[in-house]
Amino acid sequence: MRARTKLYEILIARKMLRWCNVARRPHLDPKCPPGRARRNYWYLFRRYPEIAHNLGLDEWAVFRP
Repeated sequence: MRARTKLYEILIARKMLRWCNVARRPHLDPKCPPGRARRNYWYLFRRYPEIAHNLGLDEWAVFRP
């Protein structure tokens, strides 16, 4: 991605929140299984832990209601 640093962080944060929400509530995206959404979230979480921390998310956030 060729974006400014702040914009890049915002885009990553939106992706992280989207996959977390899809994993929590599968009806938001019926074409994506919750397992795939969890894997996508965990990939972003491992790669960008500081952004997840700023959002108040942790590794187990995908299992909380």
